[in-house]
Amino acid sequence: MRVLGLISHKPWLPLLLVVSLLDPTPASADETIRYLVIEGNIEDRQRAEVTGRLMAIEGQLSDIDRVRDRLLSLDWIANAEVRFNWPDELVVQVYPEQAIAYWNDLAFINKEGVAFRSVYHAGVDLPHLFGPEDQIEAVLDQYLAIRKALPERAIESVEVRARGAVAFELRSGWQVLLGSEDIDQRLQRAGVVIRRLEAMGVEPDQTRIDARYTDGVAINQSVPTIEALMTQYDNSTKGNEL
Repeated sequence: MRVLGLISHKPWLPLLLVVSLLDPTPASADETIRYLVIEGNIEDRQRAEVTGRLMAIEGQLSDIDRVRDRLLSLDWIANAEVRFNWPDELVVQVYPEQAIAYWNDLAFINKEGVAFRSVYHAGVDLPHLFGPEDQIEAVLDQYLAIRKALPERAIESVEVRARGAVAFELRSGWQVLLGSEDIDQRLQRAGVVIRRLEAMGVEPDQTRIDARYTDGVAINQSVPTIEALMTQYDNSTKGNEL
């Protein structure tokens, strides 16, 4: 096959990759197929991989089910549609996976909670989720719960250990331990503490909030005393005096 060109009638539409058979008189099962059109919102290198994948079964391109199965064997493809346009054109529509988070730094997770591997998503700015391979849905649920409880915060990572203990880190630097019990209540408490610490001027970087207590939290950093806060307030007030 050879690439004839990239076609796009409008700049905002996905590009089409058109490939033609070198032999103008194909043999056997593919005798009616002379052109392969690849559609989809994908990168050029993804199109190249799809083309190579289908070139490997050039003699079976008339088998639409076979072509679709071949495409779906690529982990980064979520779905694919294949159709034949008379008289000699095969069109494949590729729907790539949409990653919402990294999974154990080895794969990605889509919004359905399914893990997949892809070299094309590497380097994307996404939260990192960690947990046992058989608990991916539980980890995703915890991530969504944290995001709902702290909608104004960017999440850096969420970890759920084998026994269900939950910990997370915000992009700003706050680290929170929730444990495995009363997680929703502890999460709400941690959110209140974070807002109060920010109001007190505590730096979030590497500050760990341990919310695994019944009625309070422990913090690994020193917190300003009331006297220190009052002094800061007095100084700021004097600075505003004429």
